[in-house]
Parts: sequence; C-alpha cells; structure tokens
Amino acid sequence: MAQKVEAQGGMGGDVWDDGVHDGVRKVHVGQGQDGVSFINVVYENGSEEVVGGEHGKKSLIGIETFEVDADDYIVAVQVTYDKIFGYDSEVITSITFSTFKGKTSPPYGLDTENKFVLKEKNGGKLVGFHGRAGEILYALGAYFTTTTTPLNPAKKLPAVGGDEGTAWDDGAYDGVKKVYIGQAQDGISAVKFVYDKGAADIVGDEHGNDTLLGFEEFQLDYPSEYITAVEGTYDKIFGSETEVINMLRFKTNKQTSPPFGIEAGTAFELKEEGYKIVGFHGKVSSLLHQFGVHVLPVTN
Repeated sequence: MAQKVEAQGGMGGDVWDDGVHDGVRKVHVGQGQDGVSFINVVYENGSEEVVGGEHGKKSLIGIETFEVDADDYIVAVQVTYDKIFGYDSEVITSITFSTFKGKTSPPYGLDTENKFVLKEKNGGKLVGFHGRAGEILYALGAYFTTTTTPLNPAKKLPAVGGDEGTAWDDGAYDGVKKVYIGQAQDGISAVKFVYDKGAADIVGDEHGNDTLLGFEEFQLDYPSEYITAVEGTYDKIFGSETEVINMLRFKTNKQTSPPFGIEAGTAFELKEEGYKIVGFHGKVSSLLHQFGVHVLPVTN
C-alpha cells in the first residue's frame, strides 16, 4: 500500500493528482522566469509506460528531462519554494531528484532558501506525484511504497576538488569498460566513460569541453578487470576561482593506468576497500573541478 506524503509549498492554483503507479521512468520539468512552471511524469505500470497529466504551463525556456534507469527508482525529491512578486502564494522554485543507486539530477529551476524533501522514512520508492498548479507549480507532494526489488547496493563517495562548475552524475552501473580523458594546458578538460549494464554498453555523456589535444583512452579487460581506485591531484590555476582537477590515474585489480594530466597540488585517492568503481560524478565548467565515484561490493 502506498503512503501519501502531503504536498508542500503554496496554496495557489488547482489540486492535481497523478495517482499511484509501479514506478517513475521520466520527469519532464519546465522552467519559467519565476520558478517551475510545468511538470509532466512518465510512469510505469507493469511493462507499460503511462504518461501522467501536464500540470502548469510550458514556457519559452523549454523542458528538461530526468530519466530513471530501469533498475533504479527515485527515493527523494528536494524542493525549494518562495514568495514571488505577482503571485498571491508561494511557488515552487526548484526540484532536484535523487535515486536509490545514487544518481542525482541537477536542480531544475532556481534554488532558493526555503526547502523541503519528499521521501519515505525507510527509503521507499516514489510511485506517484500530486500537487497544486495554475500558470506555475505551487505545491508538490508524492506517493511512496516500500520496495522489495533486489537492487545493487551502490554507494556514492563524495567528490573532491574545487566547488565550481555544473554538477553531473552518471549514476551507478555494473562496471566500467572504457575511460576517455581530455586534457587542456591547465588541467583535465573533459571526461567520458563507457559502462556495462546487463551485458549492454552504455556510453555516458561527455562532461567538459573538447580541446585540440583530444582524448586519451584507458580500456579495461572487462569483465575480469575492474577499477578499484582513482588517484589524482587538484590545484588552483590562474584565471579560475577554485581548484581544478589536473591529473587522474586509474588503478584496477590488474594494473595501473598512466597519469592523465600533470601531477601538481593536493593529492587524493577515491576508493573503498572491498568495492569496485561502477560510476562517476563531479562538477565541470570548461575544466573538470570535482571528481567522485560510485562503488559496488566486489563479488566472486
């Protein structure tokens, strides 16, 4: 039986309720000048996709989409809200989604001071949304159910480096097959990874900017080889307000990669004993500022 977590935010607009489903596959979020103007959710019922109602109003700024992997689910939604000039009630200003396997969306909208989190105390699975909407989204609530689906117990280790740039998160997979590193004169300019998920290759997004120096590749002998640790350095460079990642080196159960970049500044190591690295996250602008990992227990 699903638990209804009451909607919070403002009291404007009309009540809407998508009801309870088996899970959430996609969330489409539209932003307006003053906050979140629109939300539309694609649910799953059995093997079928069910498109929920369109709540609010689409704007010229367009729609962004958060997609949930087939073997993952949303466990929490952080919401910010505020009183905006021209509206007689508080409105939702931003929404951020977090999943069981450690994937976190960027904040959709403008992050403001007043916050609440929609979640179930035992880490239940989000299976529906409800709220209030008019020309804009005024309030948001959710339905949760306790899941019995066995999922990989991936852990997200904090990223290290400088606090600048846009957050990115590839999430957690079964393993890593290839690593691509782009270098600039002053640091790592871009990263991209090829993951394995159920014997299928999943090509992650490219994070950062291409340079004339191009990409270097580190290929693993997957599935017998896996990454156990990432070593690196970060340092402050001219023209950047915070540190950038200037070197990365990948250690596996069989070998150590060459260093990608120039070793300088503060050294770090990302690892968890008895675990393998199965995903990456961080912050990036024109250079890589932060780098972190998702890990999964090594099984024989």
